[in-house]
Amino acid sequence: MRERSEFEQSDQAAAKTAWPLVVDMDGTFLKVDTLYESFAAAIFSRPLQAIAALRKIPAGIAHFKSTLAGIAIPEAETLPVREDLLDFIREEHAAGRQVHLATAADERIAERVASEYAFFDGFDASDAGVNLKGARKAARLAERFPDGYAYVGDGTVDLPVWSGAKAALVVDRGEGLPGRVEKLGTPIERVFPERQQRVAAWWKALRPHQWAKNALVFIPLALGWTQIEHGDVLSTLLAAILLCAIASLTYCVNDIADLAADRRHWSKRKRPFASGRLPVRDGMVAAALGIPLLLVAGTLISGGVGLGLLAYVVITLAYSFGLKRVPILDTFVIAALFTLRLLIGTEAANLPPSPWLLTFSMFFFFSLAIAKRHTEILRAAEKATGKIGGRGYHVEDREVTLAFGIASALASILIMVNYLMDEVFTRDVYASPVFLWAVPAVIFLWISRVWLLSHRGLMTDDPVIFALKDRLSIGLGAIVLLAFVLAI
Repeated sequence: MRERSEFEQSDQAAAKTAWPLVVDMDGTFLKVDTLYESFAAAIFSRPLQAIAALRKIPAGIAHFKSTLAGIAIPEAETLPVREDLLDFIREEHAAGRQVHLATAADERIAERVASEYAFFDGFDASDAGVNLKGARKAARLAERFPDGYAYVGDGTVDLPVWSGAKAALVVDRGEGLPGRVEKLGTPIERVFPERQQRVAAWWKALRPHQWAKNALVFIPLALGWTQIEHGDVLSTLLAAILLCAIASLTYCVNDIADLAADRRHWSKRKRPFASGRLPVRDGMVAAALGIPLLLVAGTLISGGVGLGLLAYVVITLAYSFGLKRVPILDTFVIAALFTLRLLIGTEAANLPPSPWLLTFSMFFFFSLAIAKRHTEILRAAEKATGKIGGRGYHVEDREVTLAFGIASALASILIMVNYLMDEVFTRDVYASPVFLWAVPAVIFLWISRVWLLSHRGLMTDDPVIFALKDRLSIGLGAIVLLAFVLAI
């Protein structure tokens, strides 16, 4: 092959710079698909309108996109972008290259994204009548850039566009897309590799570390050990497994509901859905298919377990759809979900519910939930934001959360004492029940420490998860366990 002269190389470099750089948006410039992002934003802000919009699909996907954009548009400034491509575009634009956005997303979304990034000189997008995708996009770009263009895309749907382009830039997810582009005869200017780590991302999204909270299902079994049979143990174990699976899927739903707020948060923006490592579409499909199947499995254990799991899902979804933004009520709901775990365990073990235990749970977990909010309020005060993003709390509420939290903590200790005196010491369940007096004392010391750290702004995690990591908390937990062993 003849080597190119310096003049030929210079001419080709100049031509490359002269070709406008046309950038696809969904999955290419952005790590996410704004169609599903819009639907998620709509379903959690205006659910009835979002569901009604689905009826527009038979009229054409472009009409559906337009209707959806009229209901909710994702925040352009928080949408995750592909950093290596972003740096490349900035360099090319600084060198004098024209940059154009071309997307099948609705024109209102494209306009916001193009306005957010100053290097976009213009944009083409779908409207209510035309879905600008594939061959339609290729025809539009050929008309707009008759002298040629370089196109950045990420999927097989972009092959018709690359076929008419002077050069191709490819987001490669390891599926052989660059090879297919080369077969078109279009020279590849650059490849942007993307490492797919879906398994790790799903594992993080399902939050297996949160499964420890579901150990509460076994509490009724442990306290009523003299009344259980072997089948009750198996039923409780199966109920706990189902609850873990359902909780994981509801965490996905909650993360999708919180996308905008999470992307503005210093640490939550790294979550799989917020960061774009997992598509919102996959999360919605997994929840829509998985939750009903798990509820059916729960009814096979017992009607009570199935009903308890259904209540857990309904309350969690209500929390995700709006209750989380109502001050005080949000933490009350969290306490109710913890208490519901005890009820599910009670039903699975075929035991009578304990009013004292359930009441203790409500006050205790309400205090822990509001301790987390108290820390968030203190952090918001330090940043002078005035309020917590995605929540209904303001900086001025810190005295209220402090008062409610400590009062609930102390009330839970008194209820625990009443539980021991009324339901434990009056029955011949333990040989030496006097050792159980250590339990309320240890709980008092632990929750007092939680509130001390919270008020100092040092409670950086969920208090329950904090207890699993903190050495002192683990030590106090061991004392409680030892007290039960000695009492038996």
